Amino acid sequence: MDMKKLLLGSTAVIGCASLASAANASDGIKLEVGGFFKIVAMGVFDDKNNHHFGSERNTDSINHNAEVHFTGETTLDNGLTIGAHIELEGENAADQIDHSFVYWSGGFGKVQIGTMHGPLGEYCVLPPGSTANFSAWSPNAWGSNDPIGSNPTCTDVESDSQKIIYTTPNFSGFQLYVAYTPDNNAEDYTQTGVNGAGTPTNPDGTAHQTFGTYLTYSYSGDGWGVNWGGGGDWQSQFNNAGHSNDGKSSDYQTDLNVTIGDFAIGAVMEYYNIGGNDNNVLLAGGGMSYTVDAWTIGLQGSHGHYEGEGLGFAPNPGGSRDLNRVILTGNYAMGPGVSLDAELGYTWFHDSGSDVPDNRESYHAFSVAVGSAFTF
Repeated sequence: MDMKKLLLGSTAVIGCASLASAANASDGIKLEVGGFFKIVAMGVFDDKNNHHFGSERNTDSINHNAEVHFTGETTLDNGLTIGAHIELEGENAADQIDHSFVYWSGGFGKVQIGTMHGPLGEYCVLPPGSTANFSAWSPNAWGSNDPIGSNPTCTDVESDSQKIIYTTPNFSGFQLYVAYTPDNNAEDYTQTGVNGAGTPTNPDGTAHQTFGTYLTYSYSGDGWGVNWGGGGDWQSQFNNAGHSNDGKSSDYQTDLNVTIGDFAIGAVMEYYNIGGNDNNVLLAGGGMSYTVDAWTIGLQGSHGHYEGEGLGFAPNPGGSRDLNRVILTGNYAMGPGVSLDAELGYTWFHDSGSDVPDNRESYHAFSVAVGSAFTF
């Protein structure tokens, strides 16, 4: 970590400590500290016979993901709740401060302003069967050395840039989230015009004036329930980068889960309409879980179909990429805020590009992993 990042991180912690002291003295805003720590030990056994993808990678790894959250909140005499939330990365990340925003909530709903995911990235619904560390979609640990990395559903085209999100009250199980992002290039102090003079710059390849929305519905009956979500987001303006195959992007996601007693099942689909020609991505899959006391067993599968340069991957003339993953998961709730989980996974990848040699068209990998997660 360089000196600038160290000073920024130290300033954030000192500022939060000062806020706590002030709050205690005035009995106003109370500061709470939370967060999580996730750790995984994994083995990946892939097809290396043709010296591709995994041939120069380790067969085992240990990784972790951690964040510390600072939240200060108070409720005024008129019933209005106001607060602030800051997320500090718990490892040597390039972006040391993750999300930071202020909010106001009451009978009108909730308004948040700051850096955070859009509604689709923050509130979307996913099928059952995942654990704190393992999933068939962008988990904490992905057991494969394929060139795509993971099938990333529940992401958006807004980025974590400065935005405003409005959340409606809950109406008979329905809740709507709406967001507006002025500039996708306005997240941290290193970007011109962010918390400085003037307005943010719009360099080539950057979107601005992005809108997002997501609607959820939840119902609990006698021994059964339904959980649904659906929405999308749209970049209304985009600065093209010369002769690059780019442009305005949008994406759409929906998921439906049904719970019957201790059994749950669901399916998800997400479509990325990536700017440019033939860059689109289609993701689909499902999952199920069964819970007995502190134990939960899950099964998930995901399929991703990638065209051209979809989601920033290298061009692939004349073909497409397909990434598939199936995992069996297990989770044991050891106690409040402490869990132990594991996975067995199989991943297979196929590249049908016309410029790809025959011996590099496919990739297969088995994975086995154990992990633990702590929330505080």
